[in-house]
Amino acid sequence: MLTIVGVALGVVLITQHASLATQWPSLFRGVVVADAPAGVRVVSVDETSQAYQADLRPEDIIVRVHDAEVHSIDEFAVLSGALRGRIVSTTVVVFRNGTPRELTLHLYSYPLLSTWGIQFVPDHDLRFAQSSTGWAYWLRLGRGFEVAGKDAEALNAYLNGLHHMPTDVETAVNVARLFARAGQRLIRDGQLADGLMPLGQAVQVMRKLFDYPLSDEQLSVVREQLQGTLQAIHDAKANLHPRSSSRLLANQTVV
Repeated sequence: MLTIVGVALGVVLITQHASLATQWPSLFRGVVVADAPAGVRVVSVDETSQAYQADLRPEDIIVRVHDAEVHSIDEFAVLSGALRGRIVSTTVVVFRNGTPRELTLHLYSYPLLSTWGIQFVPDHDLRFAQSSTGWAYWLRLGRGFEVAGKDAEALNAYLNGLHHMPTDVETAVNVARLFARAGQRLIRDGQLADGLMPLGQAVQVMRKLFDYPLSDEQLSVVREQLQGTLQAIHDAKANLHPRSSSRLLANQTVV
């Protein structure tokens, strides 16, 4: 299940349901450290790790993590362990060649961030030798969840698929469609603020979709979701002021 935990116009922060947070890997997975006179020295960084993507490099001296100073391996181990499963992003201050640098380590998918502007924590524990294999696996799951009527699970699967194959337009269309559908449903249920969150994410994806060649069928899906969104907002406005609408109708009848 997905939970929306933050929102900006067009960019919504998405993570897995809180019950899955304990499955998140450490922000420092793939990092080997050793004691240093000040802080801890990075011995090696796995080039496939999130830490490497965040520009953490061998011979960096880590002196601060998440606003806490680090003086030894023991302190680093306790701090990194305490953060695991609790946060998806943190700042790390390192010294590189004597110069301080502030890095941001996070668990979000870099392919989704750079291609679609989506902050999404993928399934880091399920790995595939080839991106195409992972993409195909998640797409099969997504289609199965949709057939079963489980939209949230389907959206999660499609986002994981897009993580493995970020330029796949059809998967991106499915992501936008499910975000829009979720927002429309929430708005029709009277949850206007909550509904605007997934709608903002849907618009974010749809906007970037127009950078790609779309088939007539894909354009039709986008048009349908936009029309559904406008209708949902119209219905929500009517539900927010039913008494005002009734008085207006009554006044019109008298006149």
